[in-house]
Amino acid sequence: MEPPPRAAAAAATRLGDRTLAAAAALGERAAFETIVHRYGPMLYGYVRRMVVDGGAVDDVVQETLVAAWRQMDRYRGEASLKTWLFRICDRKIIDSRRVRYAEPIDDRLLDPVDGAADADPAVVLSNTEFLASLERALAELPVRQRASWVLREIDGLTFPEIAVTLNLSPGAVRGHHHRAQSTLRQRMQRWQR
Repeated sequence: MEPPPRAAAAAATRLGDRTLAAAAALGERAAFETIVHRYGPMLYGYVRRMVVDGGAVDDVVQETLVAAWRQMDRYRGEASLKTWLFRICDRKIIDSRRVRYAEPIDDRLLDPVDGAADADPAVVLSNTEFLASLERALAELPVRQRASWVLREIDGLTFPEIAVTLNLSPGAVRGHHHRAQSTLRQRMQRWQR
């Protein structure tokens, strides 16, 4: 007797990535749904920062997840599942042919720390201005520098994971990240103490 869908989904959330990927490759929907819930928000945030056309963000994420479902049997575990998904996503972004300038970052990771009603208006204004400046500076970076910086600083990937994701060498990723850091440091001087 097959477990009820809720029980299968609950069991899947406790599994590791490799086990989930293996189960999904065999067609287990609950395992793939867990993968989607685990990594979908990260993919969505990445695509929002990399695709100019806001209407295309959902399409690129959906295409990424559909491609992952279709290719799940090809996942060999040589890279982390997260890295493998980001690599598929990066190819879908490139395929969209809409990557020219970054969409401004406005997700909750970069929201002002204190948005309470009783917060000091000067602090709230300062945080808002800082984020707007950071968004503009990121939008001016070349695509690979921006991708390297976002994947490292916001999504927390390692240089080797980013290298796999962007199909670059780890040294090239470090170079892109370093140049992005230098440019951002220069453009954000006003905010440094």
